[in-house]
Amino acid sequence: MTKEQIGGVFVLFGGTGDLAESEIFPAFHQLFEQGTFSEKFALIGVSRKDMSNEEYRDYVKEQVKQEGDNESIDEDFLKHFFYQSVDNTELDDFDKLSETIKEATDAFDAEPAYVYYYSIPPSLYDETTTNLKESGILDVEGSHRVGVEKPFGESLESAKEYYDIFKKAFDPEEIYLVDHFLGMQSIQNILSTRYYNPFIEAVWNREYIDHVQISLPEDFSIGSRGAFYDENGALLDMFQNHMLQILSFVAMDLPDELDEKHINEKKLELLKTIPSFTKEDVKEKVVRGQYDAYRDEEDVPEDSHTDSYIAIELGIDTDRWQGVPFYVRTGKSLAENHFTVDLIFKGASDAPTNEQSRLSFSIEPQLGLSFVVHQNSSFESENGLKTVLGPDKEAFEDVSIPEPYEVVLSDILKGSKRHIGTYDQVKEQWRITDSIKQAWDDLPKPSFPNYDTGDRGPKEAEDLLSKNNHEWIYRD
Repeated sequence: MTKEQIGGVFVLFGGTGDLAESEIFPAFHQLFEQGTFSEKFALIGVSRKDMSNEEYRDYVKEQVKQEGDNESIDEDFLKHFFYQSVDNTELDDFDKLSETIKEATDAFDAEPAYVYYYSIPPSLYDETTTNLKESGILDVEGSHRVGVEKPFGESLESAKEYYDIFKKAFDPEEIYLVDHFLGMQSIQNILSTRYYNPFIEAVWNREYIDHVQISLPEDFSIGSRGAFYDENGALLDMFQNHMLQILSFVAMDLPDELDEKHINEKKLELLKTIPSFTKEDVKEKVVRGQYDAYRDEEDVPEDSHTDSYIAIELGIDTDRWQGVPFYVRTGKSLAENHFTVDLIFKGASDAPTNEQSRLSFSIEPQLGLSFVVHQNSSFESENGLKTVLGPDKEAFEDVSIPEPYEVVLSDILKGSKRHIGTYDQVKEQWRITDSIKQAWDDLPKPSFPNYDTGDRGPKEAEDLLSKNNHEWIYRD
């Protein structure tokens, strides 16, 4: 049985931006090479630059070559790309865009499924959406969907404002709030492992699990992202979206079926059980840091108090997890560079080793599942021998694992939200994050910088766990 191929017209606002170059063009190329697209698709790049269709195709070709290390790009792929110069604030320019959409649609008899992807600043959301509607583009027969890059808002209040903007032109089911981490198959594997292995799910609770660690340390600095990063920091760049979504996969109750409706319902239920933070909670359970060279980075103020590191202890108010700490940490310019979820199990009271058994999900750069278990070191000794089972590297050698944007973009074109979060989830994520931001505003400014480049992070992050007799699992 062959899989159904995807068609449609993808209108990319920000069609000459960094995201287009590094993620969207390569993802479209991979989907084309894999036969995911039918011949009835087209991509229209939109930005303020003046460029012909041929110039845009040459531009796309060079970007795909650079990002994918491809020696040659099939001309059959490139011919599906079109370009239109647009000032998003000018309604007349959208009349030109409407003509280009019709040209692209007619050229390939494209499916009447239209996606408008916003890789643009939030300040342009309102006028872009208004002009799409007033130009009549959204009145063309067929489905119309809008995809929006994270972060969605700077707070719960702004997220609501943005959502109201999109609702002026799109129904809620047509709005796709993108977090590309949800397209990572290694993250989806957390849920699949629980669902397809009942013996694992049987111990997935407070009776057996001592605590959980979600770690995303990075050994590189913010680089040229100073202007963006200093407005957001680790809390908004990583915790508000990626980390809370990952936590929901770990802690949610299993859905009856692994479909978008049931998965998103259970994730929302879980997020609602995470209490907001009080000022005292933040003082005791949130650590923020900044590496020593942060204020020397391009476009960063010399007195910046933006966090390049966070470590947070969360509680979940459910019968399954009552009393189980969930620890998350992420940061820049650290000693480690990986993405791992560790579930640490309770040990026997008379265990011959202090190191607890654990189940680990390696997300990046390594993939797969591993167990750390203990057994006797010899027949004459009761000393424990640590044994590591997995990950099974050979199992992944011949497996083609799609990149996150391949998954997310194909979902939007198909009209699926299997790998897309919901607005209700985003609201809960902002509720939790805003409570930390509010406490920070009311607390004294931190003493930054407080960790060295290439270190493990602030000392306070160690104390966060040691007060509960826990330790971070390091892999440097």
